[in-house]
Amino acid sequence: MHYARIIITLTLAFLTLAGPWPATAEEEFVTALTGKFPPFSYYDKQGNLAGFDVDVSREIAQRINQKSQIIATEWDGILAGLLAEKYDAIIGSMAITPVRQESVDFSTPYYHSGAQLFIHRDNPNKVYSISECNGLRIAVVLGETYQHFLEEKFPDVEVVTLKSGAEIFAMLEQKRITGFVTDRLVGAWQVKEAGRPFVSVGDMLYKERIGIPVRKDRPELLGQINKALAAMEDDGTMQRIHQRYFGLGKTSSSKLGTMEPSVIATKLLKGFAVSLGIAFAAILLGFALAVPCGLLLTFRHGSLKPIHFLIRAFVDFIRGTPVLIQLLFVWLGLGFAPFPAAILTLGICAMAYMAEVVRAGLMSVDPGQDLGAKALGLSPVDRFRFVVWPQAFRIAIPPLMNCVVSLIKDTALVSIISIPELIREAQSIISVTFEPGLYYLIAGLMFFAVTFPLMKLSDRVERSIKAKGFAHD
Repeated sequence: MHYARIIITLTLAFLTLAGPWPATAEEEFVTALTGKFPPFSYYDKQGNLAGFDVDVSREIAQRINQKSQIIATEWDGILAGLLAEKYDAIIGSMAITPVRQESVDFSTPYYHSGAQLFIHRDNPNKVYSISECNGLRIAVVLGETYQHFLEEKFPDVEVVTLKSGAEIFAMLEQKRITGFVTDRLVGAWQVKEAGRPFVSVGDMLYKERIGIPVRKDRPELLGQINKALAAMEDDGTMQRIHQRYFGLGKTSSSKLGTMEPSVIATKLLKGFAVSLGIAFAAILLGFALAVPCGLLLTFRHGSLKPIHFLIRAFVDFIRGTPVLIQLLFVWLGLGFAPFPAAILTLGICAMAYMAEVVRAGLMSVDPGQDLGAKALGLSPVDRFRFVVWPQAFRIAIPPLMNCVVSLIKDTALVSIISIPELIREAQSIISVTFEPGLYYLIAGLMFFAVTFPLMKLSDRVERSIKAKGFAHD
């Protein structure tokens, strides 16, 4: 019971420290974008955020006398993050739509564009407009307005949703899709930069007004943004920023695919360090909670019966719901900061699975072992420590290591809450190099380089414990 009290105290302390972080004294204009939408947002060859939207965001921050802070997050969760007050605005080329206006207020448009269909130059399906794509596979980026447009206006088109333009390019080059719909400026620019054999066909599908969304309870901020945008239009700043990325004078010397190898290596290693750091903290939290929870799960009778059923219900709930849903709930619903949310979510999830492993290990030990130790005069603590637990732990080692390996791989999910872990860093590199196969392979090998030795280590530890006589075969 003393051990359980220590664990509960540490957990409560963690939850207290990991709650919503207070705002800093210095005022910041916090904006969000994906960092994977060149030329509007991407990582340059030095590994820094750059692009049209990045420059606009920093210029607005300067004009409203605040420090600019830009958060790179996933597009399919970016609006939810704004509504959960994770940032002040989204400056990420978001189209103004009636549906979005029900949830947020938009600034005046800061540029206009439209949707365009792109196909492979070989055109094997002989497609020259979107109306000729019935029954064919057309790709869009998940969460963009193009998906809703195609599903509503062209229901016979098979819409394929992917996470980024780089993935779409790879599929179209392999001719696994007929084409893709994206912003006409972005599509034309990316096709040129990536050197892919794609062309636009047909007229522009529809026009879009691009604005900056803010929460409805921030009318003063919206007014400041509109004032800054108007001033940028009047003094030519907006035109200069546009010219920088879309001007006729742009040459191949600005090609993004030339990200330096040292920058790529640094980004991957930093991302992997973040992944491993989160995994290590979550494993410690999970195992510390799993041992007492697993022990309590074995007490189905007596005074601990109510606690047993509470833990049983909690463990079953965690195991029966997706980790991604849990992660978003802790981050958006409970308001935790990204890193504490990731550690807490993955730690609790690991606890649920590890507790079952510990319970199974304890139940596999012959009751006679405990009775024999009791007959020798050992105290309950010593019986558990020297007789029961070593045998249970040896049996539990393989499934426990499976939990550890699974948790390390699950860190790939935390990119959804704006954490720059390995997969997100790989995606940011892919967005400018357009080589998804290469960098996903490298990321996979980096994970394998850690998980494979762990699996071999578990075999060695199991044999060592067995050699000491703690075997129950």
